[in-house]
Amino acid sequence: MNHLVGFLLSKGNPTPYIVMVGDPGTGKSTVVEKLTGQTGRSSDDSRSWTKTAEPFWTYDGSMVISDTPGCNAIDDKMEQSQWIAGAINFMPLSKILIIVKAEVRQDTTIKTLEYYSDKLIQLPDELIGVLVTHMDQVMYDDDSIKTVIKKKFGIDDVVCTQLNDPRHKLIAKIKKACEGHKPQKLTVDSALFLKLFDIRESDRKPLKLIAKEVDLFNSVKESFDNIRDNYTGKDLVDLLFEFQAWMIEQIEVIQKNFCTELDFDFMGVDADLQAGYCALLTNQLRTVIYGIRIETEKYAVSGHGVVDARQCPHCKEVWIKIAGCEGGTTCGNRLDTSLALDIRAGEYAQLGTYRFAWINNALHIKLTGMRSLTQVISGDSYGCGKSIEWSNMKPVDTNVLCLDRNKGPSKLDEIDPLPKNVKGSRYYKEKLTGDIQDKTKMMHLGEKPNNH
Repeated sequence: MNHLVGFLLSKGNPTPYIVMVGDPGTGKSTVVEKLTGQTGRSSDDSRSWTKTAEPFWTYDGSMVISDTPGCNAIDDKMEQSQWIAGAINFMPLSKILIIVKAEVRQDTTIKTLEYYSDKLIQLPDELIGVLVTHMDQVMYDDDSIKTVIKKKFGIDDVVCTQLNDPRHKLIAKIKKACEGHKPQKLTVDSALFLKLFDIRESDRKPLKLIAKEVDLFNSVKESFDNIRDNYTGKDLVDLLFEFQAWMIEQIEVIQKNFCTELDFDFMGVDADLQAGYCALLTNQLRTVIYGIRIETEKYAVSGHGVVDARQCPHCKEVWIKIAGCEGGTTCGNRLDTSLALDIRAGEYAQLGTYRFAWINNALHIKLTGMRSLTQVISGDSYGCGKSIEWSNMKPVDTNVLCLDRNKGPSKLDEIDPLPKNVKGSRYYKEKLTGDIQDKTKMMHLGEKPNNH
């Protein structure tokens, strides 16, 4: 990040920052030229002229736009993906605009958008938008394509433009798409990079092995879906957490076996491809149990929809507000027990533990015991009695209140795309993160134009 960006941030400047991504030939760089006054960036063929990410002020100084290489560029896929990651990291982000060209057949346009929407699913929804170019060359209108995009992808911020749209009109449309969304500082490290970008090729051997592992993983999940119908209430809640934890453990085992069978060590000239195949495997396995993750989010503590937890600044006790205001009270001043949900007592203070086994193409589940939630909350008494004010207390990630060993729903998101216990994986991840950081450091924003 250069000194100018640091100055803007230190001043709390609300200048929108837009990163534009898209296939070569969609009009992405042409849009950048129109917005910024830069020339010579657009291409005339299917190969991407843009090889690096570069930030520019719009001609009126109202926004910062980063042009990036095409994600589906024919050559240097790894290098160009790193530049896109570097652009996302450059400064607090208002919007990633997926640039798609309006094709004669509307479904062709949607198919192109689908690739990017799926890849960016890991990023916050409010940061994702779409810019449809060449709308003057198709028969359908703006409202039609916006409706389809909203229905299929859930993306609200869609900008449509024609080749002869004046630049002030296009800037106004993009700024409107950014309204109501505070810029967010994102950090694309090696783990997130391997979730966002497809850097593998089409070698049949690893792809066939991936398909085999994912099919088996799907079979386990389908077997669980049939068995879970026999459980209700608290037993079902306990089972969901335990099954999620077990399946996450299986992902780690599958990763290791996959790398062993293919002799992957993430070193040498094939390191990027090996990482790409392993990330593809991990991402597909994660998708299989994503539905379980959504269900367990509802029970992130012990029950059951209560997720607002904060920490006493004096004794560090963790509290959940069931009712009341944001004002002052004392640490340990609890509601009447008939109204309060005490996560250290009652039915949900005990979680059932289960053992899972896949034998002869069937999932076997056995209840093995119970585990107490008291291990995650310290002390037998309630609070220190000192004055506290809820609005000033430190929020606590409710995932840390769950039981140990992968009980938290966020653990699914934290699965490393590469196995931790395979030779070379740690070095590769450190190098990749460093390469992305280097790209960000090479990006420089010029002086803000004065011609308003």
